[in-house]
Amino acid sequence: MNAPTSLPPAPPAKLSLRGVGKNFRARGNDIRALENISLDVSEGEFVCLLGPSGCGKSTLLNIVAGLERADEGTLLCDGEPVTDPGRDRMMMFQESALFPWLDVLENVLFSLRLKPGMNAAERREVAEFHLQLVGLEKFRHAFVHELSGGMKQRVALARALAPNPRVLLMDEPFAALDALTREQLYGDLQRIWRDRRKTILFVTHNVREAVCLGDRVVLLSPHPGRIQREFRVELPRPRDINSVELARHATEIMAELKGRNGGTASERKVA
Repeated sequence: MNAPTSLPPAPPAKLSLRGVGKNFRARGNDIRALENISLDVSEGEFVCLLGPSGCGKSTLLNIVAGLERADEGTLLCDGEPVTDPGRDRMMMFQESALFPWLDVLENVLFSLRLKPGMNAAERREVAEFHLQLVGLEKFRHAFVHELSGGMKQRVALARALAPNPRVLLMDEPFAALDALTREQLYGDLQRIWRDRRKTILFVTHNVREAVCLGDRVVLLSPHPGRIQREFRVELPRPRDINSVELARHATEIMAELKGRNGGTASERKVA
């Protein structure tokens, strides 16, 4: 009788957080922003951090980016401790943060400025490829003031992707845009994620947005920020934010957010 074949070990997490906590000092008072955050994000996974204002989701993203340091706990990226910002983790903000004195192409090239092993021609080729990826190749020589809000965020996305980071961090990047532009960008981001399979950690307070984009929605509760519950989303892609199925799952998450569902389960599967 043959011995049972053992399963191969699960691949290590791209991001691994264990017991992460963060305090702030404000007006002479100690503020507990995050408490005991433990979370694994797999290679190529799209995870949305969802919660009300004050739950610490942007603080958590800043810690992963290396812009802030946790007061306790550990954070690993590909098994290595994260202590500072790095090209392996690129950040995209609510505001595009583009340089107004540079044109579109030069803004994308800026993110490649310190990437080792590339000459000027290679940097330009990579920048041009990513402008094409976000549909802005015809605007390569436009300046920031000539772009719409959605176009600015596309440039910011191209700039974040150009250095080929291991993890893309997105802090409410579509919150300031009108509804129609947001819907267009939801489609663009899903297409780019499908083609490039980047690991994405995405902060939002919009429940439908989280369900539309994420493989998993991690719900944070405030004061201090803790992981309240996780929802795994298994809707087929591309997803339409206006679909009935998506709305049904968003309603379920909203009920948990408002505390109507109760329960203490750490994870809920949404199919």
